[in-house]
Amino acid sequence: MSRPAIITTVHRDVDEFAADYLRMVPNPPLHESVRWLRYCDRRSRGGMRYVAARDTGGALIGLAALRATADRSGASPNYDVADLVWPWPLEPPVPRNLLYPQLFGAVSGARCLLTARDNGVLESIADAADALAGDGVLSFAGLADLGLARRLAGLLRNSEVGLVGAETVLDVTWTDFDGYLATLGRNARTSIRRERRQYLAGGLRTRVVEGTAALDECTARLQVQLAAKYRTTASTEAVLADYADIAATMADRMVVFLAERAGAPVGMCVCLRDNGTLHIRNVAFDYAATRADFVYFNVMCYEPLLWGLCNGISRFCFGNGAAEAKRRRGCRLDPLYGVVRWPGSLAAACGGSLAHRTRLARAELGLAEPEAASASASDRARTPVPAT
Repeated sequence: MSRPAIITTVHRDVDEFAADYLRMVPNPPLHESVRWLRYCDRRSRGGMRYVAARDTGGALIGLAALRATADRSGASPNYDVADLVWPWPLEPPVPRNLLYPQLFGAVSGARCLLTARDNGVLESIADAADALAGDGVLSFAGLADLGLARRLAGLLRNSEVGLVGAETVLDVTWTDFDGYLATLGRNARTSIRRERRQYLAGGLRTRVVEGTAALDECTARLQVQLAAKYRTTASTEAVLADYADIAATMADRMVVFLAERAGAPVGMCVCLRDNGTLHIRNVAFDYAATRADFVYFNVMCYEPLLWGLCNGISRFCFGNGAAEAKRRRGCRLDPLYGVVRWPGSLAAACGGSLAHRTRLARAELGLAEPEAASASASDRARTPVPAT
């Protein structure tokens, strides 16, 4: 039996499909919402491309968000195949300029937005994205569903799928901070109590501000300092531009935790609230001013936990990074997968790189190999997607 016809179109403006998207997904999570896509549009400065799939009646039945980067000058650390497959200190096997142009399947925060109701829709979106990428690299990052990632890779020639990180998640099962501590081992409890005492004894106090009013040049400089420590490029002007984009689209979802000494911010944590979930978006602090005060885990973890207990938060998402330290503090690790389709010119040199990245990520995260693991698909022939 032949599949119903599916029509795909490419959009650059969220408002071209926003009403149809809300009908297809009436209550999406924050990072898949129309307002979040508008934020992504602003941040990319016109770089977003949206592949929409529709049935013959015109109803939207699938959507993928992709960020286009023409050359290395426009690369961003969160939307670049080099950082996905070869995070520092790894280096690609080819000069970095050869990795462009590229399409990177993710919205801000490196979360993949790939909505497809069935395999026919997925195939149509994969075909359209493949054509749109042309001779460039096509990748999808932050896929939580390994089965979906494998099906997508099966639709793309010269592709591979692999583990690229893990979301660290803490579900609230307690009613106070002592209840949280009781869920941890003795060593963790001792460490956290020491970190809390040192933070408070150091004259640090936390101020919580809902909205974006607390984000200014002082907090921007903290972010720039942190970026320099981890060898990423940032400027005060770029951070302030991000603040403006947030204020225009997401201000009512922002919660900012400021660690202050004598009224001056020396640490910060910017969070996004999605109903009962608090997403920790980024953390920054002045290393020289807070070296022995355990600001990182206080402002990123303990202070949000205390605030969340009084504000209806039932889940904390701490992002991808410092996984072992977060696991010791009670978090579970939810694996995230990536799919990369190499153009023919890079297939021989780069094929298998994601498999190597997977081995490193599994060792780093302490995650076991899932059952029926798929092999690298370098130079694979196109294979059909099994029916679900």
